[in-house]
Amino acid sequence: MKSETLLLSILFASAACIIAATGSVYAEEISAANTSRYVCNGKWDWTVYIQSTPEVINDVKHVKYQLHPTFPDPAREVDSLGDARYPFGLTCRGWGEFKIGVEVTFEDGHIQHLDHMLVFESPPVSEPLPITAGNVATESKPGRWKWTVFIQSTDEVLEQIECVEYNLHPSYSEPVRDICERGEGARAFALSEASRKSFEIKIRIFLKDGSVQTLTHQLKF
Repeated sequence: MKSETLLLSILFASAACIIAATGSVYAEEISAANTSRYVCNGKWDWTVYIQSTPEVINDVKHVKYQLHPTFPDPAREVDSLGDARYPFGLTCRGWGEFKIGVEVTFEDGHIQHLDHMLVFESPPVSEPLPITAGNVATESKPGRWKWTVFIQSTDEVLEQIECVEYNLHPSYSEPVRDICERGEGARAFALSEASRKSFEIKIRIFLKDGSVQTLTHQLKF
């Protein structure tokens, strides 16, 4: 009787060790990440997802994401793999970075909790596109100029652009301006303003593939 009791104790202890070890493997191997793509006016399209080995991913039943409380229905559940590049991915649009709670439930009932800090970033273009910036200006009254800044390139290149961000002099009440309409003619993504002095404009060109190209332009009067 004692030997049977001892054997059962050993078996239960072994099972507990296996379960603990399995949880430890998941804790080490599974993590969360996100993609991001700038769309306009400070907003980003993003996808949060889990990442691990195919063996671990295949054992996932569903994933719950806890978003910022400002989102409608901030608790979201994804119960299918979806795009294999972004397993159990959830896609949203927003303007602020925040911490996302991630709850991964496995087929055996095991649950793994993660936290992921949403990050918005656009990688630089691998090879700069042939894009230049220019401006036109007219003197509206002595010492004051009305001007329009714009970018120029071929139609093929301009079709790849999602949005253009102009960083003006900090004396403007809204120094960062987004232009997401190409407009017509050779002066694409044009921004019109007025000033008394010339200054350097920093320009970020967000492409539809998610990458960004930077330029600078000195206003010419």
